[in-house]
Amino acid sequence: MTAHRRNRLLAAAALVAALAALRSSAAVAVPLDLRFSFGPAAVPGFTQVRPADAYDDQHGYGFDLGSQVTVVDRGGAEPLQAGFTTGRDGRPFFFSAKLAPGAYRVTVTLGDAAAASTTTVKSETRRLMAEAVPTAAGEWTTRTFLVHLRVPSLPGGGTVSLKPREREPILYVQWDDQTRIPFTELDWDDRLTLEFSDAHPALCAVEIAPAADPRTVYLIGDSTVTDQMMEPWAAWGQMLPRWFRPPVLVANYAESGETTASFISEHRWAKLLTELRPGDYVLMQFGINDQRMPVEKFKEYFLQYIRETRAHGATPVLVTSQNLRRLDAEGHAVETLRNFPEAMRAAAREEHVALVDLNAMSMKFYEALGPALLPKAFVDGTHQDDYGAYELAKCVVQGLLDAQVPFAVGQVVADWRPFDPAHPDPMAEFKLPPDPQLDPARPGGPGAPGHRGPMAGDVPRPREQAKPAAPAAPKGD
Repeated sequence: MTAHRRNRLLAAAALVAALAALRSSAAVAVPLDLRFSFGPAAVPGFTQVRPADAYDDQHGYGFDLGSQVTVVDRGGAEPLQAGFTTGRDGRPFFFSAKLAPGAYRVTVTLGDAAAASTTTVKSETRRLMAEAVPTAAGEWTTRTFLVHLRVPSLPGGGTVSLKPREREPILYVQWDDQTRIPFTELDWDDRLTLEFSDAHPALCAVEIAPAADPRTVYLIGDSTVTDQMMEPWAAWGQMLPRWFRPPVLVANYAESGETTASFISEHRWAKLLTELRPGDYVLMQFGINDQRMPVEKFKEYFLQYIRETRAHGATPVLVTSQNLRRLDAEGHAVETLRNFPEAMRAAAREEHVALVDLNAMSMKFYEALGPALLPKAFVDGTHQDDYGAYELAKCVVQGLLDAQVPFAVGQVVADWRPFDPAHPDPMAEFKLPPDPQLDPARPGGPGAPGHRGPMAGDVPRPREQAKPAAPAAPKGD
């Protein structure tokens, strides 16, 4: 047995013991401090991760989803700065660690002794955690963020009723013509998955520990909020973590196709309530899929959500649904959700709940883009691409700040700037790197002109995401 193999087994045994203690202790905080290094040499106090260390349940950590990586050796006396791991041929790469459900504080060390680096970090199902982090040659930096992990089971029995796309490996990461890696939705599994990408990602270390006293912000809603699984689909909920720093933790429970009623009947709300603690927040957005429901009943569901959130000592925040993609002949946005956004505004007034009026902000955003650019911010008539979701997330952040929602005030990242949806970021300057989980049935997929990412396999588009290109009326997601 090689020394590295022996050390990896010892590290796996320590990880398994720590996780077992964490799961078995309900009243006592169990210390869990996982430290992984990604350079050419061992670092005292860290578990060295080498390119051949693919993730498996036995070891509990490793590169995931078929990632191909290279270790660059720069030499030097400081072991943690002697080199780094990067994706082979400029590709993104994934690293996973087996963890119990809960809130975790993750710190990544980035940098290259000999060249400038740029690294974007995502967690779980394409949640944007750190964007285009730069380092100059010979410079290193750290980024710390909080990540929420969950599983479908409920304490005492029962489980969330997951959709096929959430529980079955019907989608693929395809790095080349020969390698197709099936995967399931990463938000409900038993591990933390991190993705590293951009012009020159340079990963030196990952450190993971339980988050101390996080301020958890739960999101509930539909496909315009959820962690979308594939490019070019995106939603504002998976972009939201990028704009907040610890102790804010965004836990996105939204899912495609959900309504105010189905979110309860599928036990998603019951699962969330088992985690909800005093001081937490719940951001609530529904409406697109509720159009067949009487608006009075729609409002009643929000009143129920508000009451039950407050009963747990948490704070509800209502977010009106973004408008669908519709401009009239003069370029003015046309209201597509009838009186459902107004029902939410009324509920917020009556219950004295903070309101983010994303419906109104989205219409300003659409008008600012105009008829030529607006379709390029969408995948279809309802769902945004990365740019559109990124801009709507900034609308939500600005709305939270305008409403003086306590968790948001003073907790935005240093590069946040006030955002006016009537003056969005220039689309041509948007540079977020695409992920290798691609939908080949949509524009921008494999073989499309100007496509920037790896190719994906021929896989069916999930039924929850199928939409007409320009809907005449809201038909749900």
